[in-house]
This record gives sequence, structure tokens and C-alpha cells, in this order.
Amino acid sequence: MNESLSSLGLLMAGATSISNVIKDVGAKKVLDHQEVIASTFWIRIFAAVIFTGALLVRALTGTIPEVRGGGALFGIATWQLAPIPTWLIYLSIEVVLVACSTILFFRALQVSPISLCMPYISFTPVFLIATGYVMLGELPAAQKLIGVVLIFIGSIAMHRQLFAAGWLEPIKAVWRERGCFYMLLVGFINSITNPIDKKLVGMTDAFTQACAFGVGMVVFFSLLAFARRADTRTVIRAVPGWTVLAGTLEAVALLFQLSSHYYIDVVITISVKRAGIILTVLLGWLIFKERDICDKLIAASVMLIGVLIIYLPLTFNQGFMIAAAAIAGMAVALYITRRPAAVVSGAEVDPILR
Repeated sequence: MNESLSSLGLLMAGATSISNVIKDVGAKKVLDHQEVIASTFWIRIFAAVIFTGALLVRALTGTIPEVRGGGALFGIATWQLAPIPTWLIYLSIEVVLVACSTILFFRALQVSPISLCMPYISFTPVFLIATGYVMLGELPAAQKLIGVVLIFIGSIAMHRQLFAAGWLEPIKAVWRERGCFYMLLVGFINSITNPIDKKLVGMTDAFTQACAFGVGMVVFFSLLAFARRADTRTVIRAVPGWTVLAGTLEAVALLFQLSSHYYIDVVITISVKRAGIILTVLLGWLIFKERDICDKLIAASVMLIGVLIIYLPLTFNQGFMIAAAAIAGMAVALYITRRPAAVVSGAEVDPILR
């Protein structure tokens, strides 16, 4: 593949990361004063419109969607179905799981600072170590486990001010802060839906799958909003701009991500996308005036490096050296940015984390 195509792929991956981060900010703005189900309903509608439009453009240019065989359902030899029923079953399971993770994701943005909870999305590849082995028979090499440890260390550093209240306080804070816990659940659910999504794309194509997924999410949240009698009109009247932005960029981010796969390896796309963690933390500070930005930025950087070690083809020695440098750099950064004991004492712990 020539360098110009690789550069185009990297540009698309960068657009994926930026679009995804701005989408999260838009969703946070919507959710600050609006109910989760009603907000998600409208965000998903605008995303589905973009997905459907993209699929129609491809159809008009001669690319007709088709569903191919996907083998036995869940790999069980006796569960042999026709391609369309198999695809619909996988799609239904994915829609339900992603809908649940979406509700948890947006709820996390409601109850916690975006710069604090968003880095926990980096736990998705950690959970994928187990789910990938069970569902796909994939087991990472030893060097990938170094990345897992680094992500865990970064999550602990996110709460470094709590060390003044006890050595176990940072771990306890993860569970006390509901937004972080919700994001961990989102990461786990994503580790299940990612293998399913891979199967679905293999049975159709990226654009057909994106459109079907988008429509499925709209149907799900329409039924949920009706069942809960959610006032969906309030959202679009109160924050129409942010709602349209969040929904549109959710679709744009996915389409950029899928398109980049034609030009660069998937692991490169995902690594660039994960770099958005840093931008999310910065935007949380700039837009939402969230505090303790130094702690969060240092921790998010370490977690990002852990994700890169997991996804990139590194040797054990390379991974170990990068991890050692990251931990050393984090230690120095935390020491330089340390605060007086009186500021981080148990009585003065940031109320956001209480």
C-alpha cells in the first residue's frame, strides 16, 4: 500500500477520534439537564439518518447490500440457519447489548465529570482478553498483559489524591464513583459486542451493518421511550443543537472508522481513536470546568499507553521498556504536581469523588 493511501487512512482515523470526542461533549451537554432515555432516543435518530443516507448513496452508485452465510449460530454445529435469520439473531443480540451499554454510558456522563469517567473506556481491551478467548479463541501474548497492568495503574492514578486517606482508597473510589463503575460495565459489554459486530460485518458489509444497527437502535429506544412515557419533545426543544451534533457525530465517527479500515490496519485505527482520551480530559477541563486536570491528564496518558501496548505488535521487551518508561514518567509527573498534605487530607478530598 502506498504512502498516500496510508496517510489518508491515518487522517480518517484521526477524524474518528476527534468526532468521537466532540460527540461525547455534545452528549454531556444534552444529558446535563435531560433524561437519559429521551436524550438517547433523539441522538440515535439523527445517527440513523446519517447511516441510512450513506447506505442509500452506495445503493445509488450500484453497491447493493447482501447477506452472506455466517456459519453455525454461535459456532454450534447443530444450529445451522439460513443467512438472513442468522444475521437477524446476531443483530438483535447486539442491538440489545449496545442499547444497555449506551444507557449506562450516558448515565455515567450525567453523574460524573467527563474527564474522570471517560478514561475507563480503556478497560474494553482488558475485558476483551477474556471474551476474545471465549468467543473467538484468541489469547494475547504475554507482552499484551503488560498493557493491562498499565491501564490498571493509570486507573489508580486517577484517584491519587485519595492515597492520603489510605492505600486502598483509590480502588474504593472506583466503586464509589458511579460514573466510573458504569463505564467499566460499558467496557465489559463492548468486549462482548465487538466479536459479534465482527461476525455481522463479515456477513454483510460495514455500511449495511451500520444502517441496520442504527435502525435497530432507533426501534429499541422508541419502544423504551413509549414504555416509560418519556417526554421526548422536551429534549429536542431544549437543546436541539447539541442533540443534532451528538447524533450526527456518532454516525460520522463510525463511518470514518469503517472507511479507514480500507487503508490502514484496524489496530492502528483503534489506537488513534483511543488517543481521544487525552482530548476528552482536556475538554472536560476547558468546557465543563472540571478540576484536578493534572491528575486526570497524567492518568489518562498512562492508560492510553497501556491501550497502545495491547493493540500494537510489540515484543515483550519493547512493551516492558515502554511500560517502565511510562510508569517512571508518571511517578515524576505526580511528584512534580504534588500538593501539600493539607490539601489532600481525608477531610479535603475532592467532593466529586465522595
